[in-house]
Amino acid sequence: MYGAAPYGTTPYGAAPGSPEPAPPSGASVSLGFEIVVVEAADIALGFDVVVLEAADISLGFRIVAIEALDIGLSIDITVQSATITSPQKWQPVVTLAGVDVSQRITGEIRIDADEGEARTASFIMRPAPGPLTLPDWTGAAVTIDIAQQDSIGNAVDARRLFTGVVDVPDLDVAEQLVAFECTDQLQQVVRSLPREWIDTNVGGFYSEAVSGEPVDTLQYADARLASVPASLDLDPYQSARVTPWAIDSAAILTLTESSIIDGSLRVELAGRANIRNEVETVLQYRFPRLRARVVSVNFERTINQYTSQGLDIPNRAMIEQALSGMSGWQLRGDINIVPVDPGSYESSGSGGTVYTVISATDAPQLALGFAARFSNRWVQWVTEEYRLNVAAQASIDALGLSRATFDGAVLDAEFDDGAWLFESDAEPALTLPTTGDVSLDYGGDGRTDRAAAQNAAATLVAQARNEILSSHRDTHVSAMTPLHAGIDLNQRIEIDTPRLSALGKVIGLTHRMDIDAGEHDTEFAVAISGFSAVGLQDDDEPDAPAAPTDPTPAPGSAAYGCICDMYVGQVSGAPEFDEALMIGFSTNARAGSEFDAGAPAYPYALSVQAPEIEAAVRDPITLTQAASYAVAIPQDLLEITAL
Repeated sequence: MYGAAPYGTTPYGAAPGSPEPAPPSGASVSLGFEIVVVEAADIALGFDVVVLEAADISLGFRIVAIEALDIGLSIDITVQSATITSPQKWQPVVTLAGVDVSQRITGEIRIDADEGEARTASFIMRPAPGPLTLPDWTGAAVTIDIAQQDSIGNAVDARRLFTGVVDVPDLDVAEQLVAFECTDQLQQVVRSLPREWIDTNVGGFYSEAVSGEPVDTLQYADARLASVPASLDLDPYQSARVTPWAIDSAAILTLTESSIIDGSLRVELAGRANIRNEVETVLQYRFPRLRARVVSVNFERTINQYTSQGLDIPNRAMIEQALSGMSGWQLRGDINIVPVDPGSYESSGSGGTVYTVISATDAPQLALGFAARFSNRWVQWVTEEYRLNVAAQASIDALGLSRATFDGAVLDAEFDDGAWLFESDAEPALTLPTTGDVSLDYGGDGRTDRAAAQNAAATLVAQARNEILSSHRDTHVSAMTPLHAGIDLNQRIEIDTPRLSALGKVIGLTHRMDIDAGEHDTEFAVAISGFSAVGLQDDDEPDAPAAPTDPTPAPGSAAYGCICDMYVGQVSGAPEFDEALMIGFSTNARAGSEFDAGAPAYPYALSVQAPEIEAAVRDPITLTQAASYAVAIPQDLLEITAL
């Protein structure tokens, strides 16, 4: 076949597989040639005569002799059948390092192409006489075409089968032949492509957390292809192309029984052990949740509450000292002092009358109370665990469950806790409330932020989906035709015979041209996607799941207020002073109805205690989110009929 039109379907003089015909008897051939003899000698001429059909053979010679001599002519005659002129003739066209070497090729030319792999070629050449420098051929450019042959033997309408370079030349010293192994340099070509080409033509998903950081474009392309039901290879002209496994819009090449070499049609069914219809994988996204809390402290008494019992009034120095001793908490703004007015105050009771005199000099150093706000910040490390399940339910129903577990991925956001905690101007800054909590989930730059986590999850889902789709196209139908240049890896082929009907994408092919035998053929295999009869199937896009919610309850109001109470000693029923429990302002009565000189005395002191930050918002936590995705398996045609 040549493109879509047959030519050269019969090798020189014989149908494929038939023996060389025997020469007929009584053939006749007319040969005209001139012999010039310079001196007396015995001359023997050996040559082949090809006879198209049975005929009488006569030899006519014109001999010019300078002197008398005896001449003996030895003639070999080979006769082939007349079918050589029936089909269109073909010939290979091979160039090596830009030079046409077609006439020096012998034996078989072979081109192999497999889905996603480098295309290879091999041929044998008889080099021209003279010195050989084999290393000069390593890396030399090679093209191989198949062409029609016009009436005078010229190659016309050539169709490209291979473009590449010599990988290894191998000299057979005894036979004086050089065997060439060639490659289309798929890996090198892809490495030279810009990543933008991969993004546009391959598409799919790429996540550094899932695939690692690629060292070159080839690794980058492989990472994206892992999430795409498609293959990347080179066409016969060495141009990169991406072909979907399911080629919906491509033209279909139909081969009937008359196009297929007898006995070459084969079916290889996929084994159930190799099918995967459910894949489970996990993404862990670990990041710092930057938290801050603002609390307040309020303490105030009236002047009468102090003077009625003759109590000492807090001074500003003790207030400042107490508020500066709150470890981990930072004062926000100024301390609001409730001032004391100067004056003379009298209180009476069982202890007698007590006069409290506050001079204009002392008043500014005292305070009836105070109010202040404090902030604290900390880092809580959060791990979001996404449990991803991808399944083809129709396949499970038809074949039973066949589950695979993929290695998941871990995405860690790097963060310097110490710098953020102890450097007041460290970024990111949090906008603090008047009182209450604020938090920020910090993923850093684009490589580890929320978008990167969503992309990693989508990448894992797409790769799991691809694994399921790939395992469902392991059924292959193969056949052989006379060499067909139109059969390639980007082609959908329909096979339409009484015994078998199939439709699928080509996944592998071999072109062969045997120059000595005059034979050529193309052997190919197509992948059949699907399984036993199914109905409609669900198919979900590999979208990232929503982030898991944090079930930690909001703290109550007590979490935002500091402890600072008032404790008075030397009053009836006063317990012994307990520094650990009696947080606040402590002093002693000197008057009033409850004054008791025998009761325990308390120190004149002030302490403030901030609320404890609860473990639920401080300790590392793991939040889990499960998500399921459905996959629809494309159903290619495969019908087998027993006759």
